[in-house]
Amino acid sequence: MVILKKDEIDAIKSANNIVDVIGEKLNLVKKGKNYSAVCPFHDDHSPSMSVSEEKQIFKCFSCGAYGNVIKFIQDFDHVSFNEALQILADRAGIKINVSSAPKTTNYSKYYDINSVVCTFYKNNLLSSIGNKAIEYLNSRGINRDLINEFDIGLSTTSQLGKMLSKKYNQEDLLSIDILKEYNGRILDSFTNRIIFPIKDEDGNIIGFSGRIYEKSDESKYYNTKETVIFKKSNILYNFHNAKKEIKAKKEIILVEGYMDAIRLSSIGYKNVVAIMGTSLTKENLSKIQKLKCSVVLNLDQDNAGKSANLVIGDELTKRNIKTSVIVFDDYKDSDEFILAKGKDAFDISYNNKIPFIDFKLKHLKSDKNLKDSSEAAEYINKAIESINELNDEILKELKINELSKEFGIDTSIIKVKLKDKTKEIDEIPEEKPKKIKLNKYDISEIRILYLMLNNEEVITYFENALGYLIKDDANLLASKIISFKNDYGYFNFNDFIDYVKDDEKVENIIKEIMSYTNTEEYTDEELDDYFNVIKEHRVKKRIRWLKEEMKKTLDINKKIELGEKINNITKEVIKW
Repeated sequence: MVILKKDEIDAIKSANNIVDVIGEKLNLVKKGKNYSAVCPFHDDHSPSMSVSEEKQIFKCFSCGAYGNVIKFIQDFDHVSFNEALQILADRAGIKINVSSAPKTTNYSKYYDINSVVCTFYKNNLLSSIGNKAIEYLNSRGINRDLINEFDIGLSTTSQLGKMLSKKYNQEDLLSIDILKEYNGRILDSFTNRIIFPIKDEDGNIIGFSGRIYEKSDESKYYNTKETVIFKKSNILYNFHNAKKEIKAKKEIILVEGYMDAIRLSSIGYKNVVAIMGTSLTKENLSKIQKLKCSVVLNLDQDNAGKSANLVIGDELTKRNIKTSVIVFDDYKDSDEFILAKGKDAFDISYNNKIPFIDFKLKHLKSDKNLKDSSEAAEYINKAIESINELNDEILKELKINELSKEFGIDTSIIKVKLKDKTKEIDEIPEEKPKKIKLNKYDISEIRILYLMLNNEEVITYFENALGYLIKDDANLLASKIISFKNDYGYFNFNDFIDYVKDDEKVENIIKEIMSYTNTEEYTDEELDDYFNVIKEHRVKKRIRWLKEEMKKTLDINKKIELGEKINNITKEVIKW
């Protein structure tokens, strides 16, 4: 495994001018000494991202996205820090290999446990006790190569917990649902099930899904419960394996189950992921939006699957994501279809996938008697509503013409309905996001931290003249900044981002600080004013405490003493 040194990372950054890198992905416009672009990290309608060639950083003044060229590639390509380094090194012709470099996090011990558990399950499957499970998997077309590729395993009734407890803390095993407590007993969470490991984007095993393979009254699937590392809303099964192909093809295929994802991957569709359930979460949608790819919906073909196609398709369409749907009859899902008909039949269905709007219009027709005028009119009105949701004006025009020809309605009538709908929408006042009202203490704290991040001399002045802030988050960031400067003997915003790359909390604090429009120019008087505001807050807090103590005590001498302390503090404040 390779972990790059700081000077090697610096060389990669130096070889990749941030303006050139971002310019390859976004349309940059020169504005003064900086460049501006529409921010790809939120629903931006006007250029709110600024790119500084001088400082080699980007910043969005709307959503707070910020960072250096490595951070941009991380966020834009949805890759880890090491993968971003590899991409930039390849771009610059620098030979490195960091793809397997470990990512250190607070959850490493949990990943280690799950990795050991995965190996245990896999050994079970490949031993003699896994013969029946192997027979079942073979009957489903899952061979040894696929077992190895997807790390499929088998849980038994053996006491996994006893083995693990020799090395790992039982509380940790319970917290990530390897063990569970039932009627005062500690039991294995997974027993007598074929096991599918679930991995995050970096390939860490974060949970498991267990499927019954023998007749049982138990639920078909049992998934790891929500834990600190297993957040169901964040997961797309097989994304770790699929993301490279997704980026290459600019397309992601969404299926409903693990077996569907494995089956499609086995016949060459490597850009396939499975959703955890029948809906896409906002986290999933955000992830897909950042990938800048089209979506192919390949959910189950039953009524529930068709309904899910409609709901998910609508959500994707609202976000202007090109969406199509694979349709085939007689089989519940792609796993069954491919097993019965083979790869060539699925290729035909894939190559004849239909745009989501066509799928939706076909569904709207399915329960209508179009010979009945009232039902036909009902369909036409719903079709117009669906067409009106399209963001592609050319596609919208084509659908208007198709609807006109199908029912012999003049296009002008349809367009009037569309205009009426637009007017109706326009008349609804836009709900603007509520801005948090900042008081003078918030403003001072934000400004101090911003200046510390961008001016090394402010850090030294802060240490000598103040040394503290009000909120815990602000103090955490200030201490990180000071630690970096003390450890390395200098401070540079670009390098500091790399320094805190694995500290999600600090990254979020920086993002919040950077989300406020700021300038790096300042005067000593301005800085002193901010410092005095922070001091004032501490003084007021101290005075409130002293006053509370005065109320509590019955000792008159104690009251006089506390009163004098309050007067002395007040006199000191006046000197400022």
